[in-house]
Amino acid sequence: MTDKDMPVLELKPCSRCGNPFLVSKDEDLKKIVCENCIKLEQRKRELQLGVFDNVIEVENKMEASINEMKNTLTLSKGTFNKQFYMNKIKKRAEALWRSIELIEKIEETKEEKYIDEYKEMFEQLKTDFND
Repeated sequence: MTDKDMPVLELKPCSRCGNPFLVSKDEDLKKIVCENCIKLEQRKRELQLGVFDNVIEVENKMEASINEMKNTLTLSKGTFNKQFYMNKIKKRAEALWRSIELIEKIEETKEEKYIDEYKEMFEQLKTDFND
């Protein structure tokens, strides 16, 4: 291989993170994105898909649980403490509302802090749901 066959490389900054990396000098790209940023974006998408699957699963379980509690209340009003079940229904409805709010924030901003916050809430809901 001669010097003429070798590509001429230069350092250019990534348009997202600013870290320099090597690209061909003849490449004229308006947006230059390094592999780390591309991998980070792919990881964020994977996390979001996992979160959305969990969201659907939890929402379905919570909805079924709320409906089950409502049915239990209407069937046996005298046997069970109505206020206890109403508080449980209210707590789960608020959790469902909060999860929807977090999902909207995740879709709008795609910030990882909201994904982490949702994961924490999801784990808390799983423990509360099993009680």
